[in-house]
Amino acid sequence: MILSLNLMEEFKLKFYVIYLIFAVVAIIFSMYVDIKKKHYNSISAALALALFSATAFLFGLRDLDVGADTDIVRVQFEFHDRIDFGFQFMFDFLIALVSQFTDNYHIFLLVLSLLFNGLIFSSVLIFSRRIDLNIFLVSFSFVSFYFFEQLGINIVRQGVSLAFFLLAVSLYFKNPSHYKLWIISMVFAVGFHITTVMVLLIFGLVILLKKLKTVYFYALYFLVLIISAVGGSILSFGSLLSYFFLVDSQRADFYINNENGLGYEVGFKTQFAIFNTLFLGIFTFINSRILKYEDESYEILLKYYMVMSAVFFLMFQIPFSDRWGMMSWITIPFLLAPLFSINRTARYSMGTLGFLFVIFVTFSMYYSSK
Repeated sequence: MILSLNLMEEFKLKFYVIYLIFAVVAIIFSMYVDIKKKHYNSISAALALALFSATAFLFGLRDLDVGADTDIVRVQFEFHDRIDFGFQFMFDFLIALVSQFTDNYHIFLLVLSLLFNGLIFSSVLIFSRRIDLNIFLVSFSFVSFYFFEQLGINIVRQGVSLAFFLLAVSLYFKNPSHYKLWIISMVFAVGFHITTVMVLLIFGLVILLKKLKTVYFYALYFLVLIISAVGGSILSFGSLLSYFFLVDSQRADFYINNENGLGYEVGFKTQFAIFNTLFLGIFTFINSRILKYEDESYEILLKYYMVMSAVFFLMFQIPFSDRWGMMSWITIPFLLAPLFSINRTARYSMGTLGFLFVIFVTFSMYYSSK
């Protein structure tokens, strides 16, 4: 136990050092954006690549005691021929491919980490062609959120899956008519983690209903939040759950029977409700004051965030609910991106960066105390 604690502390220290070094870079870029009104995105992209490379190698070369599910990934790699991965064919394929060259699970962890970080970096690059933003600052915002570390070292299959989803979103916003590219990315996302089916269904539904006024999505968000606060949840749907949890059939009985024997906290999570609603307020400000309701792509992503957050609120009464929260949180850096754009009459980058520092420190202290 002492050994595990020391290894985790060593990992955390390295992560904090990387974050601190690149935080200095972020401060410099935020001043360039706000004061000089320039992005210097050729340099910004190179430093963003350096940032993701540093986190990729840190995550990929971690010890087995770093990340609650890391040893599970090792077992899946070493005994993949005895495991049925079901719909998660891409994860099975990647294991089979890597195992053709090596039986070292460390290499497989590194491949997963490079894939996770590389896909997010690629998504930011593609997204930057659709909207005016500073590539490094948006990249840095990903690393500033606690979910980035969790997706990178703990629930790594979901991490790679959601990174493919981000890539699909970026490709769709860049050019919806090139449907083969973003559809393939979505298929790969599901191939790594079946729960991403829910993400794709909601994103597709939002696109189909993109002409529906945003006010209806706000109404859905706050209605479900109130229902969740008074004890309503996905468990209220009774027998329909058997069909709903086809997307996560391995834990269906655990969810439905509400077996909380492993110590997973269930019940209304005030901290997450405040977190999601706080950012919804920020996104509303961006959409109204900065974008003037004129960016259809932003509104699509905002609507997705609200619907996925509503689903997350309904999951509060079941274990692993934070893993559903990841599906909304993963879009936060993209939704914050307009704050890292050049604005001739206002300066948002430095203030947003300061806010990200507060988020990073707050969540680091919160989880280190648990």
